Amino acid sequence: MKLTGIKSRRQRYWACQTIRHLPTGTKNTSKRIDGTGLAILNSGRSRERKHSMGRNENLTCREVIEPALRSAGWEYDSQVIIGPGQVNLTGDNMYDETQKIIADYVLRLWRMPLAILEAKAEDSPAADGIQQASRYARRLGLRFSVASNGHEYILTDTQTGQYDTLTSPPSPADILNRLGNHHIDWDRWRSAFEWPWHEDQVTRKKVRLYQEMAVFEALCRFSRGIPRVLLLMATGTGKTFTVFQLIWKLIHGNVLGRNHILFLTDRNNLKDQAYRAFSAFSSDERVSIDKETIRRREHLVGNVFFANYQTLDDELGGRKLFEHYDPDFFDLVIVDECHRSGFGDWFGVLQHFSVAFQLGLTATPRELDQARKALTEAELRRDTYEYFGDPAYVYSLKQAIEDGYLVPYLLEERISNLDENGYTGPDGRHYTTDNFERDIRLPDRTRIIAEDLWNQLGKYGLRDEKSIVFCVDDTHAAFMAQELRRLSGDNDFAARITRSERNSHQLERNFAEVGRAKPRIAVTVDLLSTGFDAPDAKNIVFARPIKSAILYKQMKGRGTRLCEDIDKRYFTIFDYAGASGLEDAEFDGHPANLQKSRKPSKKAPRPTTPEIKPVAGGVSVYISSTERFVCLADGRKIPFADYVAQSKEVVLNIASGTLDQLLKIWIGKETRQDLRAELKDRDIHLAALRVYMDMDKTDDVDILAKVGFDLPRVPTRHDRVVRFWEQEEKWLRHLLGIEIDHKGPARIIPFPSPKPYIIDEETPYKKAADPPGSFRTAASSRGDDPFKVRFWQTCLDHYAMFGIDDLERGSTYSAPQFVEQFGSFRTVLNAYGGATALKSDLEEVKEHLYVPMVT
Repeated sequence: MKLTGIKSRRQRYWACQTIRHLPTGTKNTSKRIDGTGLAILNSGRSRERKHSMGRNENLTCREVIEPALRSAGWEYDSQVIIGPGQVNLTGDNMYDETQKIIADYVLRLWRMPLAILEAKAEDSPAADGIQQASRYARRLGLRFSVASNGHEYILTDTQTGQYDTLTSPPSPADILNRLGNHHIDWDRWRSAFEWPWHEDQVTRKKVRLYQEMAVFEALCRFSRGIPRVLLLMATGTGKTFTVFQLIWKLIHGNVLGRNHILFLTDRNNLKDQAYRAFSAFSSDERVSIDKETIRRREHLVGNVFFANYQTLDDELGGRKLFEHYDPDFFDLVIVDECHRSGFGDWFGVLQHFSVAFQLGLTATPRELDQARKALTEAELRRDTYEYFGDPAYVYSLKQAIEDGYLVPYLLEERISNLDENGYTGPDGRHYTTDNFERDIRLPDRTRIIAEDLWNQLGKYGLRDEKSIVFCVDDTHAAFMAQELRRLSGDNDFAARITRSERNSHQLERNFAEVGRAKPRIAVTVDLLSTGFDAPDAKNIVFARPIKSAILYKQMKGRGTRLCEDIDKRYFTIFDYAGASGLEDAEFDGHPANLQKSRKPSKKAPRPTTPEIKPVAGGVSVYISSTERFVCLADGRKIPFADYVAQSKEVVLNIASGTLDQLLKIWIGKETRQDLRAELKDRDIHLAALRVYMDMDKTDDVDILAKVGFDLPRVPTRHDRVVRFWEQEEKWLRHLLGIEIDHKGPARIIPFPSPKPYIIDEETPYKKAADPPGSFRTAASSRGDDPFKVRFWQTCLDHYAMFGIDDLERGSTYSAPQFVEQFGSFRTVLNAYGGATALKSDLEEVKEHLYVPMVT
């Protein structure tokens, strides 16, 4: 549907939907929402109800909905933050308050979330809340949602599309029956559900809502007698913390027989990390299993036992270590990172403890590829998903990024001529990317990759940020680290961190510590691909091809973690070997259709050469193709040039082909919000355009203008303020009823060179004096200017730094730069003549601020 302008979101939605109404008088009705339209549920009574003084939404919640929920037997939380919203790539604030994902109510029973309720004012149709309530419920993995105006309660089953219109809230028992959880032995299990979450008294780290959902989904399945459960959660979303909270509830709820739990990992350092993560349990309650523990017979005393499968597979006294435990010793066995490649090695342990509940943790969805189809029957029996079944709960990288709990990423493919075309070696054989550094050494290729990476890191100001480089093998990693040390001129700047390094554990710890410690670049093979947490790592570099989607996800996951200590907003993938061809749209929010993605040449047959690899020197190597991609949440990976072209089409459509119309839309607060919503709906993300076009100081509307109208140059916010004081001061004083009382034309204060129009960002505001490089004329800069002129001087200085949205928020005027000059916001309003006068003048100022400035 072509939109010629911006309507309100509700108007636009109705214009695009098929509307159906229930017959008048319907009270409890079931219909199906078929996906092509939104069923609007209005009983005759609610449609006819005309309250001239109806309660607003807050009063409806407090006076009508909440008492009804309590009467129905619900526990509930109000204004629940599902997520802070996707991290801003640029700007002063990591998060935008307007992007928070907030549910009006989460309905609970025994702490367990069962439904989302979206509230509306009592004069509004309850059906107005169906879409959002269902969207939030699906986001959390909840089957049921409720929309209510206090008089109708529309219960929707998000799985089937069925809905019921009720005159009172559904009861917890009703929801449990619909879920099938009424078969649970609540006398046994209720204590685990009700047991409070553990909160660290130092960190105050709280359980996030998606982590709650994972815990309760596991509990529900165990309590129904389902012995094997799988949780699928993206790397960086807190699987270990989530499982700790589950174990905390199980042990303190005393619902297990012996309260013996085994936590299995595949590496010693992961076992040690898990042991430390469970520090809320005393040292007497935690046991790290090894030969000495068993030899000293200390392996039987405790609650939570930690081991890696290699240790348990060792023998002591003619028996494997796990056989020193009776098959029924453990109530629950947890397998960390139980993806298929390692799961088979743990199969014997799980078979030995088959009477226990078993919980698998993975960050990797089921691989639907040809390799899976080639598995033997025995291998299929040992496959993670064949063994555990489909995940009880899924929290994907895509959703974690959208929720704001992981950072998004930028992607650059940088492919050399050898990778594009292959290389014919001295032996006459043709080698491709898959053979490089496995069957033939190409030190010139390694050097060129290192030099190009160094240049790119310098270009984006990332050299001092942490990077992880994945190489083919130890020798390749050694060459790469050596080249990076040469380029940096610092022997400690880059280090090889592989299993062959004697001090690899110390190097890992140094690199994982947030801060300025060295090395800044970790060069590895796959040691850092799992269970390694360096939150401040901002660059992931692939200098090796990857054939396993599992391994690619794990490696990419090293960059996804938030790190507010360094204001980390995103990370960058530099792909020199075509690894990003394994992007997973459904789970990661990144690409199934690679569009213009350039891939290295296809794999050639592996030559049957001796183990001593030939070395080819003096080879001409250069980066022959580069591509920057915008990675979108719906799974597309779009070359930036194509993204700009798509953005242009959307902007021209919305603005009816004129810059004046675009600016007019931008001036109004509501139309601006609708514009942003429309852009988001069409996958046009201003933050991505701002980063890729290096326009950090430019107003959003001017970025859109540049893209939509092919403008060679657009003004910065600073430029707009300068023009305003040059050309609009007389108009402003006339608006305010103040005459310019100086003699002669206004003199423009010169701006510092070489950065004109830039405020001193360290001390941008000074009382009764101009900031260095301010935008005011000599006439408008005097300390004896009337209050209103000085007020607008400060307002426009603030706009130049932070944008127009800030001037429309009342909280802005309580900031120090305003309070120090003008007093409290109430004082400002009184001095200005009231809120209506200030709001009216702001609208006028915006019209004179946002005028076409094309050069």
